Amino acid sequence: MKKCLVSVLLIMLAVSFMGVVSAANVEIPENIKGRTLRMALVKEWGTGTHMITHINGTRAEAEKYGIDLSVIDANNNLAKMSDAIDNAVSNKMDAILISHGKAPALKDAVIRALKAGIPVIVFDNDFDVPYEIHQGKLVSLDQYDLMMGLLSQMSLVQELDGSGNVIYNRVANVPPTDKRHRIWQGGILPTYPGIKVVNTIDQGTDNPMPKAQSALETLLTSRNNIDAVYAVWDEYAKGFYNAIVASGKTIPLYSVDISDQDLAMMQEHPEIWRSSAAVDPTIVGQVQIRLALKAIAGEKIPRYYSLKPVIVHVDDLPSKEEKRVSMADLADYYDGWGYTTDFLEDWMIALEESLN
Repeated sequence: MKKCLVSVLLIMLAVSFMGVVSAANVEIPENIKGRTLRMALVKEWGTGTHMITHINGTRAEAEKYGIDLSVIDANNNLAKMSDAIDNAVSNKMDAILISHGKAPALKDAVIRALKAGIPVIVFDNDFDVPYEIHQGKLVSLDQYDLMMGLLSQMSLVQELDGSGNVIYNRVANVPPTDKRHRIWQGGILPTYPGIKVVNTIDQGTDNPMPKAQSALETLLTSRNNIDAVYAVWDEYAKGFYNAIVASGKTIPLYSVDISDQDLAMMQEHPEIWRSSAAVDPTIVGQVQIRLALKAIAGEKIPRYYSLKPVIVHVDDLPSKEEKRVSMADLADYYDGWGYTTDFLEDWMIALEESLN
């Protein structure tokens, strides 16, 4: 869906106007007014465009409200991640934001944080903690993985006219990819019996791109009847893309998640990488900060919340000769990219205004 620049500017002006009005008329909650809040963002890993964009989006939102944000990159070390949560508790942080990780490795530390009365806002993970412990201060936020699965898989179905041989990517036992797979297994395949899975590739989560490339290269040397490739995660999609390009074949590729590298590949070979469903990681950070603020203010927050994904289709983008598109540019082409008003309260606008 195309979005004109004028619409973006109008939204920004409207938000600015709301801020002017609200700053003069809204009371900032007592738990927040006059304080410099401290929060910790604990990430399983902090590399790659997606993660860096998430960190930058969280920092930018925190700066609006004068929050002192500490970012801890655990470098895929779950023990380090758990220690970081415990350190945040020891240092009496006002809120803890978590990105990814594995629930069994982190659950005890999360419970210790909640028992200390610290709100925990989790992205792409979930913890089975009873209400008696979390007391309404635990949120599990996701990218609406069920919807991202549906959007990306329907893009494949539509371009194949509901019939074709597909190489499918399954990454088992990872919460986001498990959700995406449920749509494929329970919704797409029964509804469109002309879609046939001829091979499934699952190489786990450790350095998947070269493994995905190697696995698909092997299949493409022995099969000539592949109509499409589906990747449940863009780290696989990049490997699949390289394998397809190297084969000299034109096989359409559909995926989930997006990065600057993904967009460059899509524009380089639009006949191959056709689409990818995604949520702007900037928005993830915006919503995590606002939910944490609401919890500190004593306001009700949801136990679960799903962000709104978009389907990034190469046909919506300019040619590479016209413009190389980055993730930051996607707000020019899609509603819901770059900024959201989700959980933005009038008193947050007033708080921001009071600090300027």
